[in-house]
Amino acid sequence: MMRNTSFSLSCLVLLACAALSAQAPASAPRVYDPATEVTLGGVIAGVVATNAPDGTVGVHLNLTTARGTVVKVHLGPAMFIGMNDASFFAEDQVLVTGAFVTHNGEVALWARTVTKKNKTLTLRNADGGPRWPMATADDPDGCGVPHAPVRY
Repeated sequence: MMRNTSFSLSCLVLLACAALSAQAPASAPRVYDPATEVTLGGVIAGVVATNAPDGTVGVHLNLTTARGTVVKVHLGPAMFIGMNDASFFAEDQVLVTGAFVTHNGEVALWARTVTKKNKTLTLRNADGGPRWPMATADDPDGCGVPHAPVRY
């Protein structure tokens, strides 16, 4: 049964990759727009932690799609991800649903859900609002913590 489940997820990821160009648009809205949601599948090339002055840590991913394109994905606070018993590492295969958003001149995919090994982590509500505690409207880039621009 486990093999069938893993095979099903792999097929779903491959179909999502083939169905979408999986390339970040040149521009995107400045706020999360559920009407523009996309689903991208791929392999995590790297995990980037961003530190805020208050000590919180935001998690970002570099996702390599089946076409070889690297997409910047913003998840949320590491504490929220850990509290939901989720973890992400390089070479993990994932399926991400979210919307591209522009912040500080950078376009990135703000994840609403991330599926890994048939387990889905929901980071945002259907309207794109963060699910983690103490989220504010002025969250700098959707990862849940204020920080300087991330250089990949």
